[in-house]
Amino acid sequence: MSCYHEVHPELDPEQLEQLPNGLWRQEIELVFTDDPDRPSWRALEPARCAIDPVQARKLAFELDLLANIAEQYQERERERERERTR
Repeated sequence: MSCYHEVHPELDPEQLEQLPNGLWRQEIELVFTDDPDRPSWRALEPARCAIDPVQARKLAFELDLLANIAEQYQERERERERERTR
Protein backbone atom coordinates (compact mmCIF):
# COMPACT_ATOMS: atom_id res chain seq x y z
CA MET A 1 0.00 0.00 0.00
CA SER A 2 1.30 3.44 -0.89
CA CYS A 3 0.50 6.51 1.09
CA TYR A 4 1.36 10.18 0.96
CA HIS A 5 3.76 11.69 3.46
CA GLU A 6 2.86 15.39 3.52
CA VAL A 7 -0.05 17.68 2.75
CA HIS A 8 0.25 21.35 1.86
CA PRO A 9 -2.56 23.86 1.38
CA GLU A 10 -2.21 26.29 -1.53
CA LEU A 11 -4.17 29.36 -2.46
CA ASP A 12 -3.79 30.93 -5.90
CA PRO A 13 -5.37 34.41 -6.07
CA GLU A 14 -5.38 34.09 -9.86
CA GLN A 15 -7.99 31.32 -9.58
CA LEU A 16 -10.64 33.60 -8.09
CA GLU A 17 -13.64 33.24 -10.37
CA GLN A 18 -17.03 34.86 -10.65
CA LEU A 19 -19.93 32.45 -10.94
CA PRO A 20 -22.92 33.05 -13.27
CA ASN A 21 -25.05 34.09 -10.27
CA GLY A 22 -22.62 36.92 -9.50
CA LEU A 23 -21.00 35.31 -6.46
CA TRP A 24 -17.25 34.85 -6.29
CA ARG A 25 -15.50 31.54 -5.69
CA GLN A 26 -11.96 31.00 -4.43
CA GLU A 27 -10.80 27.42 -4.10
CA ILE A 28 -8.17 26.18 -1.70
CA GLU A 29 -6.05 23.38 -3.07
CA LEU A 30 -4.66 20.60 -0.91
CA VAL A 31 -1.54 19.01 -2.36
CA PHE A 32 -0.56 15.57 -1.07
CA THR A 33 3.08 14.64 -1.67
CA ASP A 34 5.26 11.63 -1.10
CA ASP A 35 8.22 11.41 1.27
CA PRO A 36 10.81 13.92 -0.01
CA ASP A 37 13.59 11.42 0.81
CA ARG A 38 12.13 8.77 -1.49
CA PRO A 39 13.92 8.45 -4.85
CA SER A 40 12.01 10.30 -7.56
CA TRP A 41 11.56 7.16 -9.63
CA ARG A 42 9.70 5.53 -6.69
CA ALA A 43 7.78 8.59 -5.49
CA LEU A 44 4.05 8.92 -5.92
CA GLU A 45 2.83 11.71 -8.15
CA PRO A 46 1.38 14.59 -6.12
CA ALA A 47 -2.38 14.36 -5.65
CA ARG A 48 -4.48 17.52 -5.62
CA CYS A 49 -7.87 18.22 -4.12
CA ALA A 50 -9.70 21.53 -4.41
CA ILE A 51 -12.08 22.59 -1.63
CA ASP A 52 -14.02 25.77 -1.02
CA PRO A 53 -13.66 27.94 2.11
CA VAL A 54 -16.68 26.31 3.82
CA GLN A 55 -15.24 22.83 3.29
CA ALA A 56 -11.83 24.06 4.48
CA ARG A 57 -13.33 25.34 7.74
CA LYS A 58 -15.17 22.06 8.32
CA LEU A 59 -12.00 20.09 7.66
CA ALA A 60 -9.98 22.35 9.97
CA PHE A 61 -12.59 21.89 12.71
CA GLU A 62 -12.55 18.11 12.34
CA LEU A 63 -8.74 17.98 12.28
CA ASP A 64 -8.55 20.13 15.41
CA LEU A 65 -11.08 17.90 17.16
CA LEU A 66 -9.19 14.75 16.22
CA ALA A 67 -5.87 16.30 17.28
CA ASN A 68 -7.34 17.02 20.72
CA ILE A 69 -8.64 13.46 21.02
CA ALA A 70 -5.28 12.03 19.91
CA GLU A 71 -3.50 14.13 22.55
CA GLN A 72 -5.90 12.81 25.20
CA TYR A 73 -5.12 9.23 24.13
CA GLN A 74 -1.40 9.96 24.33
CA GLU A 75 -1.70 11.49 27.78
CA ARG A 76 -3.81 8.56 28.99
CA GLU A 77 -1.18 6.13 27.71
CA ARG A 78 1.62 8.11 29.42
CA GLU A 79 -0.35 7.91 32.69
CA ARG A 80 -0.76 4.15 32.30
CA GLU A 81 2.96 3.81 31.61
CA ARG A 82 3.77 5.81 34.76
CA GLU A 83 1.46 3.58 36.80
CA ARG A 84 3.15 0.43 35.47
CA THR A 85 6.62 1.68 36.39
CA ARG A 86 5.69 2.53 40.02
